[in-house]
Amino acid sequence: ALLVGVGLALQEIFQDVLGGIFIIFDKSLLVGDIIEVEGKVGRVIDIQLRTTRALTRDDKVIIIPNHKFIQNTIYNYTQNHKTTRESVTVGVAYGSDIQKVKQLLLDSVAEQNDIVKNPPPTVLFNDFGDSALVFTIYFYVTDSFVDPLIKSNIRFAIDRLFRENSISIPSPQRDVHLYTKNIPESP
Repeated sequence: ALLVGVGLALQEIFQDVLGGIFIIFDKSLLVGDIIEVEGKVGRVIDIQLRTTRALTRDDKVIIIPNHKFIQNTIYNYTQNHKTTRESVTVGVAYGSDIQKVKQLLLDSVAEQNDIVKNPPPTVLFNDFGDSALVFTIYFYVTDSFVDPLIKSNIRFAIDRLFRENSISIPSPQRDVHLYTKNIPESP
């Protein structure tokens, strides 16, 4: 039983080392890359033969066994280049001036310093929702590690610009129908 346990442990260590060799030689992962592993986003700070360390957005270090890079799907946000496309979605009330909404969304992104100017941001009219007209603004950033902060700043700007221009963001609405039965009164 002890030898079986040791054999299984050695098998995983061998997979980690083999994964580390693949990572180092094929350069599928580099120090500084921003990756997503099991729902956690981190910036790679160290690649070793058996493990890779990444710093999360919460300033915590996650240690990832290298075999995970071979066996699982890993998102590498910066493998192809440093800029990534991000988006913010918002709903506006029916009857809103949609051209004005489009311009205000573009203005909200133009206010941000961390947004890449080229390619330019774009606005899509996504859908006629249940209680709102749904728009998404797409933009590019050079540091997707801090994109939650950038998106938050854009949302603050959208809220301010919409209030200044009387564009409302509706709450979900539901129609409720009540049916009552006639209950005979007691004697």
